[in-house]
Order: sequence, then structure tokens, then C-alpha cells
Amino acid sequence: MSQEDADVGGAQRAERKRKQQAAQVTRTDPATAASANRGVSRGAVAGVVVVVLLALVLGLGIWLQMHNESGDLPPTIPVAAAGPVYPVAAQGDSVIIGKPSAPVTIDVYEDFLCPGCGQFEQLYGDQLEQAAALGQLKVVYHPVAILDDVSKPAGYSSLAAGAAFCASEAGVFPRFHESLFATQPRERDHGWTSAQLQQLGRDLGADDDFARCVQDGAQQRVAAATKQASERLSRLRPDGRLATPTVLVNGAIADTGDPGWLDEALGAAR
Repeated sequence: MSQEDADVGGAQRAERKRKQQAAQVTRTDPATAASANRGVSRGAVAGVVVVVLLALVLGLGIWLQMHNESGDLPPTIPVAAAGPVYPVAAQGDSVIIGKPSAPVTIDVYEDFLCPGCGQFEQLYGDQLEQAAALGQLKVVYHPVAILDDVSKPAGYSSLAAGAAFCASEAGVFPRFHESLFATQPRERDHGWTSAQLQQLGRDLGADDDFARCVQDGAQQRVAAATKQASERLSRLRPDGRLATPTVLVNGAIADTGDPGWLDEALGAAR
């Protein structure tokens, strides 16, 4: 055998040995493979379970958020607690609380669906009532309807404003007014129904005349009040439009964005 043939035979043997070693490395014991596969399967299942649980938690969170923000109203209107006592009188397109001779007059133009009106009532309602009871000021409420189109069904603003006029004639206006703002319907959602407004009046002690007044509706009265308010404010507001809430102090538009506006108004009464 020549040296060349020996070299070729050695190279072939070396190549076969390398392939055998490679096969041994890649060949896996069946038990070991099964164990590895079970580990992979368990990991995959665990991953799927985690993803499913996260989806459920996320879905529950979204549902709760939508439920809390849905604006769902209770079956009946919660009755606000009784406050201080002061005179109340219906006068034309307005309801006046406090003594007519009070040194300061505050006009409040409001829509019962207006979120800003609800915030105004929350911030200043109690203080206005206390000042009215002390004879420091009188508040002239002007219920208007400018948001009829953003309730389901349309028309809640007029219905609530008309019911407020009925409440003033039935002697239950203060708590009726406060109750409607304390649990205020949301824009573009369901408002209180006529039956629920009638029940609130009964809960406050109103007689059957109040229910009949609400049933008859006061759309014409509210429409006239809204028109008069628009004409009045067009001469006072720079933009010439009716917006709610608009607050006047002795006939001048108040800057209710200033936290001290009411204290300043009351200071003029001392």
C-alpha cells in the first residue's frame, strides 16, 4: 500500500468516526426526550393560562369602568337632606329664595342637565342657602332648557325645569332643586322620567296638584323662560348667547372661576 493510499484510508476512517460522534450527540434517550417535551408542554400551558387570566382581569376592569361611568340612575330620585329655612316664591320665569329686601341679589341661570350647573350647586349651593336664611342675599333661580337634545329621550331639560316651577308652587322647591343636582343625569344618557319627578315631589310632601302640574307639562312656560333669559343675557354677555351656568351679582356677570367671588359679594352685604 502506498503512502497516499494509507492517507486516504485514514481520512475516511476519521470522517466516519466524526459522523458517529455527531449522531451520538444528536441522538437522545427516549425518556429524556419525553421529559423535555413535558417540560415544554407545561411551560406552554402555563403561558396560555397566564394570558387567559390577564385577558379576564383586563376585561373585568373595562366592564367595571364602563359600568361605573354608564350614568345608570337608581329607580327613584334620592331625596336630599333638609337644609336651612328661608322664604321661597315663584315669580314669572324664576324662583326666588331669601328675603326680597336682602342687600345682595344673585341670579343663577341653570339647566338641570348642565354638568357645570351641577358643579356650581355642589360648590356653592349650601353657602347660598345659609346666606339666604341669614337675610344676607336673595337668590333668583332661572331654570332654562338649552340641552334638550342631549338626553335620552330628548326633552329632559324642559321636563326638569317645568317640574322645578311646579315644585316652587307646591312649597317643596329647595329640596327638589337640590335633589335633582345631587343625583344628576349625564348628558347623552337617560334622564329622570315624569313619573320619577312626580314621586320625588310626593316624597317631599307635595300634594296631587304637583303631580298634575308635572303631568300637564310646562314646556310652553319653560320655552318662554328660556327665550326671556336668552334676550336678557344677550345684552350682558360678550358673546351674546345664553350659557349655563351664568351667575349675576346685583345685575353684573360674576367671575365664578374666582374662588372668592361669593365672599366678595357677601362682603358687600355687611
